[in-house]
Amino acid sequence: MYAIWKLCWSNLKNKKVQNSFMAIIIMLSALLLSTAILVINNTNRVYENMHAKVHGAHQILRLENGIHDPNQVQQWWAGQQGVTASEVMRYRYLSSMSHAGEEIPNVDLFMMDTPKGPFPVDKLLFVQGGETQAPKPGTAWIPTSLAYSNDIQVGDPIEFKTDKETFRLQVAAVVVDISYCSPFATSGRIWMNGQDYNTHMASLQGSDMYMTGLRFDDYSQNRAYWESFEKFLGTPYLESVKDFESISSYYMIANQVISFIMVFLAVVMISVALYTLGFTISDAILSSYKTIGIIKSVGLSSRKVVAAYVTQYTLLAFVSVIPGILLSYIFSNQIVSSSMAYLNTGTADMNVQFSAIAIWVGAAVVAVIFLSALLFSYKARGIEPAQAIRYGMSEKDSSKQSGRGSNWKKKLLKLGSLPTEMIIGLRGVTKNIRGSALIILITALSTSVLVFGFLFVYSISSIHGTIAKWGYDSADLSVRIDNPAKLTYEQLHEEVLSDQRVKNYSRYGDANAVLPIDKDLAAEMEQDTMGILLTVAEGNYDEIGYENVKGRNPMNGQEISIGVNIARSLNVDVGDPLDIYIEGEKHTLTVTGIYQAIANMSYTGRITADVVRKINPDYGAVMNTTFINLQDGVSIDQFVSELHHKYGSAIWTASQATLVDEVFSQAVTILILPMSVMALLFIVITFVIIYSICRINMKKESRTYGIYKSIGMTSRQIRMAVTAGILVVSAIGALVGVPLGLIGLPPLLNFILADYGIVEVPLILNGGGIAAMIPLSIVAACLGSWFASRSVQTTSPRILTVE
Repeated sequence: MYAIWKLCWSNLKNKKVQNSFMAIIIMLSALLLSTAILVINNTNRVYENMHAKVHGAHQILRLENGIHDPNQVQQWWAGQQGVTASEVMRYRYLSSMSHAGEEIPNVDLFMMDTPKGPFPVDKLLFVQGGETQAPKPGTAWIPTSLAYSNDIQVGDPIEFKTDKETFRLQVAAVVVDISYCSPFATSGRIWMNGQDYNTHMASLQGSDMYMTGLRFDDYSQNRAYWESFEKFLGTPYLESVKDFESISSYYMIANQVISFIMVFLAVVMISVALYTLGFTISDAILSSYKTIGIIKSVGLSSRKVVAAYVTQYTLLAFVSVIPGILLSYIFSNQIVSSSMAYLNTGTADMNVQFSAIAIWVGAAVVAVIFLSALLFSYKARGIEPAQAIRYGMSEKDSSKQSGRGSNWKKKLLKLGSLPTEMIIGLRGVTKNIRGSALIILITALSTSVLVFGFLFVYSISSIHGTIAKWGYDSADLSVRIDNPAKLTYEQLHEEVLSDQRVKNYSRYGDANAVLPIDKDLAAEMEQDTMGILLTVAEGNYDEIGYENVKGRNPMNGQEISIGVNIARSLNVDVGDPLDIYIEGEKHTLTVTGIYQAIANMSYTGRITADVVRKINPDYGAVMNTTFINLQDGVSIDQFVSELHHKYGSAIWTASQATLVDEVFSQAVTILILPMSVMALLFIVITFVIIYSICRINMKKESRTYGIYKSIGMTSRQIRMAVTAGILVVSAIGALVGVPLGLIGLPPLLNFILADYGIVEVPLILNGGGIAAMIPLSIVAACLGSWFASRSVQTTSPRILTVE
């Protein structure tokens, strides 16, 4: 055992730089893998702990169309063993909110008549402001999602516009409202005093709407309850239901994407580490061939020689994994804190907690290194002492090497037109095929990660250019009538929509619908109906930019286009009939198209206004939003400014870019840190591995460099020659990595986001940005080579005498 440890320690001590860099590679691999695991586990933990703490709703029933009696529905659910039901809470919709004199774009507000606390379901946690049973008159509670993203503080006044008036409330508290404060969501609940609700909301046109939250002791049993509930109703439940999967999806989506990419890149990095380990061990055995032969000749067994290498790299892995896992705690804490910021109440619950899985990840990395070291070091068993002492290698390899010179002379003559430094550099590259292959692999992977990371972040930050492919419209601007008493749609049509600068327009609304599920599928899906949100258009979907991945948009009252998750769940394709209940009335529509959408996880549909008007002839009165495209060359900002000047508070307008940025700006913030760190890690890995390879080659070629010096070459010329060879090889790797990053890695996003409703992630190619990513791995490779070649400065021609 002493002999094994002595050999192991000698290898560690004599190759400090090489071993240090191998340790860095292993540490970074463990860092990425452990971070991904911690992010996934802690995202789920933080959300589930908070959901349990506030008795979060598993389902929210919204009764908006008067089809079912809200009190009767609530009483039935409240009487069920194993179910907790909230009170019936009345509300109205508003889509206008202003703070500090500026209107907040793209909000969908539930103006709630706050029941007296404590809430049995969806208990509110007060982050700012004092906790009371209900807001005082003239005040309101707002969710963290609205407060944080718009810098609203307790005591700030906020304004709301109805079709009759503009009224002001003061923010009394900022609350965590778990069902309505997720990232990327545009909806939120504004909790009002009952007196304010009656004054400002109850007098509005239309009827009150009602909401009830349900929490199950065992959510997996919810289908049995629903079967009993619909038997009680005597019909399917035909109002809106927001399920737990929909409630939680936006909390999870960003971290799911980040974690999956991290796991993939960690596996790639570990694979590279193993390949590098094999290269390093093989080179160590070759460079110590004579020493191993002498050791074996004096009686040390092959098993002990192998054990020395295995011990060396296992010990190295063990030492490296520990800081990797510790650093992953800091990194994952930043990611989780950023993505779950809206649930942060300042308690320790938001902090990342270590789990046994992270420790097992470290143990797995050590085990993989151990097995790989055992496999690669097995080559030492075949060393024959006599051949090792005589040739310093096997006799077969010695014969090959002696015949290699004449071949090289022929190749050298063919390259005679190249500069001397380039010839020397290329000679080193072709002589060390395994090392060159590893350099190509590393730079290819590094470049692909850099290109893919840039492509992904740039596509999200520039999402307004592909917004139609995410399920939204791509109109130039949106106009909403806030005061029909001052401006009717007919006036808007005559005075604005008929303007020569307007290219086309469509009026839009929405409606809730229910899809009955076939009995066979119902058993598999564990639900008998599916609630979806419909977009309703009075106009042409194509003109406003709505797209489909298959088929076309609906054009008449007999057609519907559906989201990809509906099509997948119900096994429906273009041309199939689809039964659907809209406002309680059954329709059979033909599916004309299938589209992807991030909103509502693609459980949505598109119909024309003709479908709804069959049931409700006055439906057009509630379609208060119009999407407008302007003629080419017309300034959107100037057009919007004219509308504001002419109509004032009677209308609300916003450009499409403004609406998109409001929803997706946080996604960019969440993604930039982890994607940037991952890119940096791969640049570091590229530098480290290529430095290590070049250091190994420098020692092997020390005699050759001595010859170059003896004929008058300077150390700088030799270093330039070595770097030139690496430049050529790394450039080849970078060129291979570009298509891999553009074509090979994006399908990973399709796989991750398919459940969220995006099956073909829309990416925007930016030639300049992609071109800027290519040199990074090449520069890292050349710097690694340059720093490694510093040993040439100490190489003396006297080495020739020794040889």
